[in-house]
Amino acid sequence: MTRRQRVRRSLLHQTLHVLALCVLWILLWDDLSILNIITGIVLGIIVIRMFYLPPIELSGRFNPYYAALFVGWFTASMVIASIEVSWSALRRRGVSAGSVIEIDLHTRSDLLITAVSVVLGLIPGSICIEVDRPHSVIYVHVLDCSTEEAIARSREQIYRIEHLLIATFGSAHDLTVLNEWRSENGKKPVLASRTIRHTGQEARR
Repeated sequence: MTRRQRVRRSLLHQTLHVLALCVLWILLWDDLSILNIITGIVLGIIVIRMFYLPPIELSGRFNPYYAALFVGWFTASMVIASIEVSWSALRRRGVSAGSVIEIDLHTRSDLLITAVSVVLGLIPGSICIEVDRPHSVIYVHVLDCSTEEAIARSREQIYRIEHLLIATFGSAHDLTVLNEWRSENGKKPVLASRTIRHTGQEARR
């Protein structure tokens, strides 16, 4: 990578940080105005200059099909989970004990780990309570989850979220690790043409 490419990549990362902080500032004020936009940009620049922020590593790929599949699956999961949580609160026997599940994610990307954690928090009945970033392990509390079958279903749902997000914008390395795990568990690979092995073969041709 040349110096110009490194500088360009660094500017892209800083711009993304500033935009993200600006959006957060506008959401906090709940007012989309010129003054809030300018203030958010200025504060964003100050924050990234004064405090260390980890770089946002982008894979450079985006799959519209899996993005649409994720949106549809996520919407359906939210509706179903909302009904289940409401029923748990209204039924006579009440809510059974919850469980804290340890999930060893396949990705090592900070962006994907954050995305998985946020999506879990948006689905009623589950929330990420801790993240072990160096080992890519998250701990998720699931409501009304006291049996082995319920734990297995919750674990499958979390891996489903990661699977769809990796397929949508994950790197070749993420896809390779995911497909190795899927092969070990008797599942079909996802976007095999985007894995490290395949792209490496194309580069040698």
